Amino acid sequence: MDEVKKGATFVAVDMVKNPIDNSPMLYLEDNGGGMSPETIRDCMSLGFSNKTKAGNTIGQYGNGFKTSTMRLGADVVVFSRSPATEQRSATQSIGLLSFTFLRDSGYEDIMVPVVDYELKDGNFWTPLYKSNAEKWAKNLNTIAAWCPFSSERALFSQFDNMKERGTKIIIYNLWEDEQGKVELDFDFDPLDIRCRTDQATEDVLEKAESHPYSKHSLLYKYSLRSYAAILYFRHPPGFRIILRGQDVPHHNLEDDLMNPKYHTYKPQGFEGSGDVKMVANVAMGFVKDAYAHLAVQGFNVYHKNRLIKPFWRVWNTAGSDGRGIVGVLEANFVEPAHDKQSFERTNVLARLELRLQQMQKQYWSENCHLVGYVNKKLNRKHRKEAEAAAMAEIIATGGQVERNRFVKQEPLQPRLSVPGFPISTPTVDIASPPVNDMGFQMVYRLSPNTPARPPGFDLGFELPVDRSGPATPEVSTPHQRFQWQGVEADTRESPGESSRSREINYPTMFETPMRVGPGADPATLKEILASVTNSGTELYRLDISKELEDNSLVRARWEKIEKNSGRCMSYEVERTRRLQAQILDVQQETASLSRQFELGRRECDQIRQTIAEERRLHEIEDERNRKSLKEATLRARELEAENNRLRMMDQN
Repeated sequence: MDEVKKGATFVAVDMVKNPIDNSPMLYLEDNGGGMSPETIRDCMSLGFSNKTKAGNTIGQYGNGFKTSTMRLGADVVVFSRSPATEQRSATQSIGLLSFTFLRDSGYEDIMVPVVDYELKDGNFWTPLYKSNAEKWAKNLNTIAAWCPFSSERALFSQFDNMKERGTKIIIYNLWEDEQGKVELDFDFDPLDIRCRTDQATEDVLEKAESHPYSKHSLLYKYSLRSYAAILYFRHPPGFRIILRGQDVPHHNLEDDLMNPKYHTYKPQGFEGSGDVKMVANVAMGFVKDAYAHLAVQGFNVYHKNRLIKPFWRVWNTAGSDGRGIVGVLEANFVEPAHDKQSFERTNVLARLELRLQQMQKQYWSENCHLVGYVNKKLNRKHRKEAEAAAMAEIIATGGQVERNRFVKQEPLQPRLSVPGFPISTPTVDIASPPVNDMGFQMVYRLSPNTPARPPGFDLGFELPVDRSGPATPEVSTPHQRFQWQGVEADTRESPGESSRSREINYPTMFETPMRVGPGADPATLKEILASVTNSGTELYRLDISKELEDNSLVRARWEKIEKNSGRCMSYEVERTRRLQAQILDVQQETASLSRQFELGRRECDQIRQTIAEERRLHEIEDERNRKSLKEATLRARELEAENNRLRMMDQN
């Protein structure tokens, strides 16, 4: 991305075949500013960097050319063309960094052969000698012998498609895995370059296909196309990333978030923290596929527009806490490591990590229920609100609460109404009408001229008749008058009684099942009805003492329940007071622990600051030593070159 400032409009990545053994090679090309003869030597020599603490570059040591190329393959050849300047004409250079060459040739020191060409008269490329023609020719022969292009013409042809400036890098002899296969997989997707995967990662790839919003978080470790899509925070207009012949569209990770929250983090306690630009705008939220409960979370930390730490997990839990939360920020106040895949462990980074963890925990506690997780904080909040409401009610009523909160009341109904107790009279419902000896169903109903009933006694029931006969005898009692309908019945008139007080005997009247309404006692009703039908005894002679006794028992039971309810209420009030005292003790203990934690945190911060200061002093000392070593090395090289020159003069 640094080359964009020099006019680069594209970078192309592809796979090409080695013309010697047809093995795959990784091919990279851009049309940036190119490299001069001095720049290409600095780029390919080990241990060199001219970007230390530079304010407008991505990292401290460039973009990791040597680290990255040597990780991918054993050998790399570089072709670069630089435009003309006021001090010099246009140049082009070829350099070789080959582990195979050093190993097979037996060199103990690192040798990097480089040859340069200079444009003369605007038409012809002529050799540009750094020392002498012999050394230039030796370097050219070495490059041709150990790279895929075995002649100067073949090497020179690599510049044919390159315009006035640009760089082409070809990495070959790619590393292989334990099965003897190239680590980079060019066959899985013809438009992508992937790392070879095992069965476990294949499951991850399948999830990525079915969850498009989580695709980049699942694929960035295995897919170059996915990683390149999120590599830059702000994509420069007009710049193209071309992977295997197809453009890679830029993807903003913020577009994958739902219910986003935004925070501004300003670091404190380091040099330059007072700069208003030294802030990080953090965007975080649930990824839109969070309903699937995938193991996706973390913060994507960019440094000077380049992704350094993708999906950084700052909150590691054994359960599902934090799952689905993704954040995006650009932090230019932290220092990236030499490989551009992490940051230097400094006090500033530790504070940033702690703050991001707090943000994620707070967001989870407030929003986890939105994607199907149990929100423990809301459950505790609702429980506390219910307890507070109950306590407020107890206080408002002076310790009295509704009795039915402690005792479930059952509706109490006596079997019969008794004078002095205004309780509703039960009703009787007989499911099956009685059948006499002849098989006819018997029906009783009240006659129209029924006299007044005795107080407290009501038997209102009617049995449906199945068939009616011509005769309708009546049975009369001092309290009720019944009409009987039927064809056959055994009627007998008692001696000394008139026909209006005849006794009617129904042998099967109460042998059939009876369905009794609420509050009625079937046994009592059967006894009463039997006394009416069998003997004609006056209902006033019924003994209601049993009913009075039952009602007394009911009243006693009710008083007992009231007493128990009051005892339960007192117990609950006392229990609530004890819980309040325990809560107060816990709050005081928590406050004490919080103070101790704050003191410990301050001590840790002081220790970190001391360590950071010592590290800074050591870095200054190391930088001074490296500079001295570099100067000594350059001086030794100059002396060696002078010695070689004098030796050649002596030989001539």
